[in-house]
Amino acid sequence: MCCLDRFYDRYSTSAEFGEYLADASLPLRAEIQGQGSCSLLDQPPSNHTNALLDSELNFVSGPFARMSRSYSRIDPTPTRGYQDILLFLALEDVQNFAALRTPLMSGQNSIGDRLRFFVGMAHIKTLRSDRLAVSSSQVEINADITSSYVYTTQTATDFTFIRDVQVSLSEVKRPTPDSNVPTAKFATITLIVRNTLTSTDAVNIIPPLALYVGVGFTANAASTPVYPCAQTYTGATKTDLDAMLLQQRHCALQDPICSAQGPVPVGPGGSIQFTFPLEDSTWNDAMLDADDSMRQSIYIDFMVSVLDQSGKRLVTNLKTSTVIKRTSVVSRCTDPELLASSISEILSVDIFLGLAGSEEQFDSSLVQSLDVTKRMPETLRRDISSTASNVMTVLVKGQPDMFE
Repeated sequence: MCCLDRFYDRYSTSAEFGEYLADASLPLRAEIQGQGSCSLLDQPPSNHTNALLDSELNFVSGPFARMSRSYSRIDPTPTRGYQDILLFLALEDVQNFAALRTPLMSGQNSIGDRLRFFVGMAHIKTLRSDRLAVSSSQVEINADITSSYVYTTQTATDFTFIRDVQVSLSEVKRPTPDSNVPTAKFATITLIVRNTLTSTDAVNIIPPLALYVGVGFTANAASTPVYPCAQTYTGATKTDLDAMLLQQRHCALQDPICSAQGPVPVGPGGSIQFTFPLEDSTWNDAMLDADDSMRQSIYIDFMVSVLDQSGKRLVTNLKTSTVIKRTSVVSRCTDPELLASSISEILSVDIFLGLAGSEEQFDSSLVQSLDVTKRMPETLRRDISSTASNVMTVLVKGQPDMFE
């Protein structure tokens, strides 16, 4: 909870957000002051965060804090399943508060500024603990402002065609687990690129010799890099992994290994998903359950190679880091198999792909698969890619005593 004040101080959030944090009549400020918390790092109030914050509020429109003329507002144009937010940024506000400024020179004379800044949004989820779960996205903007011209570019990351990158970790319990390595470890990279890009090679869209992994507390101190698709997923290890996943296909991931998923490497909406194995020693239960403030991370360095509409090859290099902790890892095949035969009798599961802005848009905005425990496997797919369209909701229903 203490990071919210630092976030407000260091970034140009909405003014209303700062007023909410400072309101002594609300639970958040009252508990911080009453408990004397947040005076040191990692010293939040002891309350559960879902009791301190009103999760029904949002702070996406209105004037920006410490800025004289800049503001945002929600676009009133009707949309399906999402809302656009319009930003109005005054030049002097960006120059004084938001941007890194580099003088543009003509000989010895300054003719303007090069401005580099970003705009973004954070989604804060409260929990039944003293922690928060936060996801965010941002867009970087580069602008040249001179007395004679204005030139602006925009990228979702530091790269030219990558819009979003996500890494997920998973482990699959072996059917006859070895006492030293009871689970097989995997990582899945999900990329969103421009939907005009293509690839003819599912394997070399992320070349095997351009994907390597290290583990450590920092990227510089990470272990000797391992090339999973060139060193780990070969020979007898490859054969054993494939057989183990096939044997447990009722619960283990069935993605192609070291190959892009789907009928084509770049799926509808510019989606790329690439799964590869990790070393057995990447983590263990003690590492996942340790209550440490300093945790090791998995550092993945890889290259992405795609084709644009003219057939020109676009290549970029990406680096990611993922903290190794229990909430970062999806565990599979850990329950007794006999439960699978009766799971449909005690609960039902509905899956929805996308978001709906209102009840009237529910049927038209969502791809739905109802009661999947009683249906054959099926594919949910949307032909557009956005934050809203890529949200998957899993609804588990059953008798109250089932969840006790």
